[in-house]
Amino acid sequence: MSKYYSLIQSNMIDFNKLLLEKYYLLGLDESEVIILIKLNKLLSSGNKFSIGQVSKTMTMTEEDIRNKLVSLINNQFITLQLINNNEIYSLDDTYKKLANLLENEDDQEKKESMNDDIVKVVALLEREFKKMLSPLDLEIVHKWINDDHFSYDKIYNAVLETLKLKKSSVQYVDMILNKKDPSKKEKSGEGLQDLFNQVYGKIK
Repeated sequence: MSKYYSLIQSNMIDFNKLLLEKYYLLGLDESEVIILIKLNKLLSSGNKFSIGQVSKTMTMTEEDIRNKLVSLINNQFITLQLINNNEIYSLDDTYKKLANLLENEDDQEKKESMNDDIVKVVALLEREFKKMLSPLDLEIVHKWINDDHFSYDKIYNAVLETLKLKKSSVQYVDMILNKKDPSKKEKSGEGLQDLFNQVYGKIK
């Protein structure tokens, strides 16, 4: 279960504010947002949801609210169960949709941060080694950032150590970072040209 789901469910993350900020990403319109907010308030306070009661605080008719509820149920924002002739509403699915949005935003931020780090490291290596990196070099840099999670500072220090050895090879930097013989490093050509184009497209 997403960490955000529990935070939204317990209102540690403000449901109303989050929904108002993100509703357009979920394909909701403003009237649906108001209905979800009102339903969430009633459920949080332990009160039953009444279409008639809600219609008194909105410009929508009871029929319009009922149609919106049906749409929200069909689109899996609200679940409705009939227990002992009582209608039991739940916003669990809405909490999950919002939690997934936040998770995806986290993943995108991490990806963008990693791409920025790759560009910085490529610029460092080309500046210090005074040459353009090969596709194989770029693959190694990509691995440092995305798989090994080496920091820029750690890579920078390894580059300085490589220069002290009077070497100008990405594989020697890799040897220092991983403390292994670069001649034993596996070489894979898969996806190298795409990676080359991606990185150099950013730094031109």
